[in-house]
Amino acid sequence: MDGRVVVFDLGNVLIPWDRRQAIARFVDDPDEVERIAEEVFDLEANLHLDRGAAIEVVRDHVESRHPGHGWVVDGYLEHFLHSLGEVDPGTESILDDLAAAGVRRYALSNWSAVCFDGIEEHYPVLDRFDGVLISGEVGTCKPDAAIYRQCEERFGFAAGEAVFLDDNADNVAGAVAAGWDAFVFTDADVARAELVARGLLEGA
Repeated sequence: MDGRVVVFDLGNVLIPWDRRQAIARFVDDPDEVERIAEEVFDLEANLHLDRGAAIEVVRDHVESRHPGHGWVVDGYLEHFLHSLGEVDPGTESILDDLAAAGVRRYALSNWSAVCFDGIEEHYPVLDRFDGVLISGEVGTCKPDAAIYRQCEERFGFAAGEAVFLDDNADNVAGAVAAGWDAFVFTDADVARAELVARGLLEGA
């Protein structure tokens, strides 16, 4: 085994995530669900949560852009678990095969600390990582360079040892800028092929 480590994003790599599924638990009209997801509680608003902003700060952010809609933040947090799907079996298999090959495995995810509380109980697959770092714990998000450095420091590896997979191209570019090897996750079969090509897994 060489010194490389594999770092996984979580949302839409291992665990499917769609904020619309949570919003639909407290908004009945499908068109209104889509409007709220695209205009009110969009990815920018969610990023404030992921950076560790206090709930009232995120609520105020939404209110400032869409007066009278601060309640959406509370509804999303209440129903957050409904935004998550079943573990991707192909990615889970990669995780297990890397473990069997003696490769260290870490998770690095943009994820609110409030929303992550208790997630390991619902997703015991997370125990198979050697460590998990979420943005809400450290106050910065991918693709900011600081979070890649914090991941290295916390888990004890060098930039040149990391192979990173994420479904977001900007986060992959941030990792590359930080000196990591990285590729965009599209599905588990492609990810497995990328890791085989890097000598981290055996081919079929």
